[in-house]
Amino acid sequence: MAKFLKGLLVLSLLLGIWTPQSAQAAIKRPAKGLILDAARQYYSVSSIKKLITTTHRGGGTFLQLHLTDDTRFGVENAHLGQTVKTARKRGDVYYNRKTKLAFLSKRQLRSLIVYGHRRHVEVIPEIDTPGHAKALIKLMKTGSAANRQLAKTIASGNELTLHSAKTLPFVKALLSEYTGLQYRGQHIGIGGDEYSATTAPHQPATVSYTNGLNRYLRSKHLRTTMWNDGLMRADLPRIDHNILVTYWSYDGETDNTQTIRTHRQIRPTLPQLNQAGFQTINANFWYLYVITRPKTFTAESVRYWQRDLTQNWTRQVWDKTNHQSLATSSRNLGSAISIWGDGRKTYSQKQVLQKTKPFLTTYFQHA
Repeated sequence: MAKFLKGLLVLSLLLGIWTPQSAQAAIKRPAKGLILDAARQYYSVSSIKKLITTTHRGGGTFLQLHLTDDTRFGVENAHLGQTVKTARKRGDVYYNRKTKLAFLSKRQLRSLIVYGHRRHVEVIPEIDTPGHAKALIKLMKTGSAANRQLAKTIASGNELTLHSAKTLPFVKALLSEYTGLQYRGQHIGIGGDEYSATTAPHQPATVSYTNGLNRYLRSKHLRTTMWNDGLMRADLPRIDHNILVTYWSYDGETDNTQTIRTHRQIRPTLPQLNQAGFQTINANFWYLYVITRPKTFTAESVRYWQRDLTQNWTRQVWDKTNHQSLATSSRNLGSAISIWGDGRKTYSQKQVLQKTKPFLTTYFQHA
């Protein structure tokens, strides 16, 4: 039977229909993977390939690329006017001539997806909206006349407003440039995190937007993943249940005690998501976020983190250090460690890969 299940997994990989769910179902092991912040800091194809290899050797099955944020829209997109034809190229790196920021070409992204697929690692591109859209909006406002005009309608501060009928079609158009790069059944991340409206207990506009993107991706034979703070507990019956939810924080890691209290009143817990029928990936901020700042990488900090993770964390521990409410459902598919930039580019790509190595090694051995 074990050989048969292994054979099914290999066959699914060859056919291009691998997902964290199918891998978990085939071999009865929790999924584990890596989320890389490729927006606050640029990572080259070579650097990302090294992380794919690290993920594969650690038994990981996915690498999510957080490609867009307030700092950078880190991938080519013709709808935004950020293309290889208009870029300045230095070596293998493309730079937007207006923003001076590096980005991955769609061909490079496809090469990473193929490279990962051959190593049984799904590469998941994430285009984060409606929050964290400052870089996206900047490209709109400095782009074509049509985009400049559209930005007046769908941009609100550093976010996309969900109260405009034009927002959903525009974001679908952005995503359409990546749907053809992936294998059937793979995922695209749609973001959903830290949106300013997420203190309202009912969010019909968010429900409509989320379902609209999910159904668009499903029509392209792809799957959707998003962050947990885009979902409100009261709205769960109306949200498509085939969305994979990456659960990073219950309360949003804010210093505002009232906001913390509100979030914990209106947001679903990870077990509640599972109970409602959603599959989840545990990305517990407390244990699994590696932020590339000096205090993270002191010898004492590294030793403490390794000891704390191996002694106090399992994939069932989802709410900081809370061991009272555990995620015991089989719908909690596994976990993901994350590498997040400090926003200052304190370290080079090479330094980040070297300094995060003990974190990744410990996580993949323990998860």
